[in-house]
Amino acid sequence: MFYILAFVGLLLLWFYKWATATFNEFVDRGLPFEKPTLLVGNNLDIVMGKASFQKLQTEFYARTRQHKLVGFFNFKTPMIQLNDPEIIKKITVKDFDHFPNHSPFFTSTERLINDMLSLMKDQRWKHMRNTLTPVFTAAKMRTMFGLMNESFAECMDHVQMQGSAGKSGEGFELEMKEVFNRLSNDLIATTAFGLKVSSYKTPNNEFFKIGQSVAFFRGKAMFKFLLSSTMPKLFTLLGFSIFDTDKTDYFIRLVVDAMKQRAEQNIVRPDMIQLLMEAKKEATQKWTDDELVAQCFIFFFAAFENNASFICTTVYELLQNPDIQQRLYEEAEETRESLKGEPLSYDAVMKMKYMDMVVSESLRKWSLAAATDRMCSKDYTLRDDNDGTVLFEFRKGDRINIPIIGLHWDERYFPEPQKFDPERFSDDNKDNLVPYTYIPFGVGPRNCIGNRYALMQAKAMIYNLLLKYRIERSPKTVKDLMSDSRGFQLTPKSGYWVHLVPR
Repeated sequence: MFYILAFVGLLLLWFYKWATATFNEFVDRGLPFEKPTLLVGNNLDIVMGKASFQKLQTEFYARTRQHKLVGFFNFKTPMIQLNDPEIIKKITVKDFDHFPNHSPFFTSTERLINDMLSLMKDQRWKHMRNTLTPVFTAAKMRTMFGLMNESFAECMDHVQMQGSAGKSGEGFELEMKEVFNRLSNDLIATTAFGLKVSSYKTPNNEFFKIGQSVAFFRGKAMFKFLLSSTMPKLFTLLGFSIFDTDKTDYFIRLVVDAMKQRAEQNIVRPDMIQLLMEAKKEATQKWTDDELVAQCFIFFFAAFENNASFICTTVYELLQNPDIQQRLYEEAEETRESLKGEPLSYDAVMKMKYMDMVVSESLRKWSLAAATDRMCSKDYTLRDDNDGTVLFEFRKGDRINIPIIGLHWDERYFPEPQKFDPERFSDDNKDNLVPYTYIPFGVGPRNCIGNRYALMQAKAMIYNLLLKYRIERSPKTVKDLMSDSRGFQLTPKSGYWVHLVPR
């Protein structure tokens, strides 16, 4: 019995030493930090289901913003958080060659994962980024927009059907997240994978079911993600994978078969598969099928829930601010009249100035990416621009955290940050923004390549919705979105409920 107890004691001692091995990182390097919790670091409230990552990042930044650099523990991993816009500029732009890569958020060798653009490194990333850049130009978005109108129409038909049971003129309640998740799914299916699906007419279609399991990190999927982040060796030893093989195989077959069929039958369609096929021909680098499929896969992974949440948070602010909603509705009406019966176009969407102000403010207040990151690839000395004194010595392998939402909620840069005020982004005001304090799509060469797509989708859907309905508060609408959301997504526990009144 004594030996068993001794063995268990030694095992627990080893585990404690392993779990706390990084906890003195910032003590040794002279950075302020907040005491981490075993295994979860500074993420305890997220893991315990008490807060969203957005709220955690906002509050951590608010408590530490007096420091230009501060230590943050992302689970076991120590990260150096940049609270100063000028330092953010240096790390992400001026001295990008020292910080060219993202921190790996997965530790896995499974198929597709390390071929995704966001996880590619150095020259391989640069070549793929150059290959993909022509795919997301305004010209390519313009041709792709035609594919999206049918999905917008199906979404509006579905919304209308939800209200058909109520009395005329009284309006009806609707949970938006489910509706816009399905829209996001159908738009990705048609624009990225060349697949026509209707998740309203056929709710349980295969693409939607598999997509949900890939895009939503909950339950078992969340456990595997956390395990791969905190205990990668155990994750590998147990034979786990982030994504189920049959689901990644489904996406691979979908894209590879489509590319093969198009090549054989000379089919041309203005979607991402077509654009990737064209980019592959013109690229100096020879890309494998898996490397191309991975870009469709990360597009799905990044856009599925984020784009739906983007629309939801904007609509949430419109129901809270009826004067802003009315002005935006009037702009939408003017746009419809200017189209003279023609369908909505990419150019018409881009000309809506107030719409751009509204969605920009939505991205400011409800940053879907609460933070972004970098990894130091070679030792780097950060100096003060004024007197040249050394501020910090970065080492190869250091991980960097950039608190996007913290900056967006800082009253020094955005007065009354909790107020929804599109005028911040008017022609007269937007040039007054402090550089590197408004970064909803990331910053520098590693910023989000799909930002035009996200903006196009959100603006067009809001345009369609406002023309048909006045958006009002429902008894089920949450009062405080930030406090009501949990986990890594900005989604309230009860959902995004609204009351829609037909115009």
